[in-house]
This record gives sequence, C-alpha cells and structure tokens, in this order.
Amino acid sequence: MSNRSYIELFSALLSEDAAAVEQRVSAATFDFDQFRAFTNLHQLSGYLYLHIKGGALEAVLPATYLEQLGERYALQRQKCDDILREAARINETFEAAQKSVLFLKGPFDAQRFYGGIYQRSYMDVDILIHREDIPVADQLLREMGFSRLSLTLLSHNAMTRFTHTYDYHKRVAGPDLPVQRQYLSLDLHWKLRSHFTLRLDYATIWEQQDECQLQGRIFPVLSVEYALVMNILGVFFDIELGVIRLKGLLDLYKMLETVDPVMDWNVFLEKRASENISGIVLNVIDVLMDTLDCRSRFPGIAAMVEKHRSCIRLADTADKFRLLERSRSSLHNRRWAHDLYQAPVLRSFLWTMVSLPFRVAAHDRKFLRLLGRL
Repeated sequence: MSNRSYIELFSALLSEDAAAVEQRVSAATFDFDQFRAFTNLHQLSGYLYLHIKGGALEAVLPATYLEQLGERYALQRQKCDDILREAARINETFEAAQKSVLFLKGPFDAQRFYGGIYQRSYMDVDILIHREDIPVADQLLREMGFSRLSLTLLSHNAMTRFTHTYDYHKRVAGPDLPVQRQYLSLDLHWKLRSHFTLRLDYATIWEQQDECQLQGRIFPVLSVEYALVMNILGVFFDIELGVIRLKGLLDLYKMLETVDPVMDWNVFLEKRASENISGIVLNVIDVLMDTLDCRSRFPGIAAMVEKHRSCIRLADTADKFRLLERSRSSLHNRRWAHDLYQAPVLRSFLWTMVSLPFRVAAHDRKFLRLLGRL
C-alpha cells in the first residue's frame, strides 16, 4: 500500500469509521506488518492502542495486531515515567538556581490535549529558557549528569542565531533495559524555532505562560495559544526538511479538539500576521484538514482557512499528501515552504544554505557520531 493509503487508514481509525477501516484492512494488498511499521515510524502505535482498545474498532482488527500495539504502548508508558521523573528534577534545579524555565510538549501536552500523560508518544525532555541563561543552564544540566551532543561552530552567538536548540543526553539506566530507556535526551530551547523571517514576541510568550499539574507537581508551560503555534511551526519545518512524522499532525488534531470551540480565530490569525507566520498557519492547517479528512470536525478554524483561501498554496489534495512522504531531497516540499516565508525566495534559500552547517553541528546525529570515530 502507498503512504497515502496508510494515512487514509489512520484517518479512518482516528474518526472511528469502522466500515472504512474494515474495507481497507480486508483488501488483498493490505499487510498489517507494514502498517505496524508505518505507525511505529510515525510514533502513533501507543496512541492507537488506547484509541482502539475496548471500542468498536477492536472487533475489526486482529487480536495479534492489537497485542503488538500494546507492546509499543507499554514502552511509551515506561518512557513517560522516565521523562517525568527527570523533568521534576530539572524543575527543582532551575527553581533553586532562580532561573526561569518552561516545559514544552511531552507529558504536558499529553495531559492538556490528550487527556492523560500516557496517551502520547514522546522521547525526550524539551525546555525553553531565556537566551542569556544558556551558559547557566548548560552548567546546571552538566551537574545533573547531562552531556551536550551539539557542537559549537564558529561561536556561541553564531549558533544561537542560526539554530534554536542544543541537544543533550544522559545515561539513566543499565544495558539490561531496552535501548529506548538507557539514555534520556533533552532539547534546550532558547527559541521555539529559528528563521530570519520569524517575529515571535518572547516577552509575550513568557508573560502568558501557563501551569500544568502532573502527579502533584506544578510545571510552568507554554500557554495553549503558543503550544499550538509551536506545534504548527514544528510541522511546517519538518515538512520542509522532509522528516515529518504524523505524530505532529495528530498533536494538532488533538489540540484543535480542545481549542476550536473556544478560540477567536480572527484574533489568533491577526497575532500570527504580526509574527510573520499567518501564511504558514493557514497552509499547515489546510494540509492537516485534507490529509486527515477532518475539516468538518473543526468548523471554526475551517471557516478561517476558507476565508483566506487565496493564501493556500496547494489546491490538489494529492500534492498535500506528497508533503508527508518523508524525503530529505524533496524539492516539492522545499518549494512549498519557501513560498510561505515572508521574504524573497532567493533570500530564504540563502538563509537555508548559510544556516545549514550550524544546524548540522547542532542536530545531525550521524555527523556527530562520525566525528566521534575520528
């Protein structure tokens, strides 16, 4: 089956359309092992286990397939517990040092938008700090046992101009545990994303911060509005780079379930226009609605997209599915993305080329492992 067929099957599962699911999985060409590999790659298996278990969809799918999803869900729970313990330590450490920190994504978005900390897959801790606090944060993390994986190219100032995070990890368990639990990764953010066209107001982001209570502890987090903004930007940049996972679209879907009935989308889009990302917002939401067939589920934001239909760059649904094919060499994805930056295409292309070495130094694990062998 094609990538599009798997996405459409996931959409049918998401909307609990048992008839559509049964029709697709009973096709002679359908292979459950391949679909399981697809959902594992896109970090959807644990969510699907909870979504299917005990409902009408369970009767449509083989018991062995549900058991396989259950195994992924068990790992998801274990990883969540590891991350939450470490997040609590980080929160206490930064509070003691009187340094501000916001916790991003992970169990915090799972609690707020999925209904529970175990219902979303996540592999690392993400925190946001003030840019000027990077040296102190680096020291605090090292004292907690973290090692920085990211390299510094030219200078610290150059790195923070062209990138938005440093990557860290620490060993938290012995080799007898699954490899996913032997190390814990951390992304240290000073921006939500980095690009010369973005005009995010970080004073407002910090001022509008919210709180999330997990297991009796209070964690500072992004406001719901900026959690949504961060996710939209994450999906956009991942599509541009050809590394998109459907988990990002699922996050958007679950967020919209919470915010679409109550958000004033006209005000929301006006704010995004001041940040130079209104076109990105409209086009990412349009891709979500067509590929997951959910336009009718979110009438508020669907009306906003329709009102600004002239801003939508891709009219053909097939072209939108092509954006989700995960190809780092996709010119289709890059043309789509560069057309949405509020800057001349040539200038945007030059930014991409100039920033590339810094992004590789910060985030390319294969490159960093190669250097480690030299």
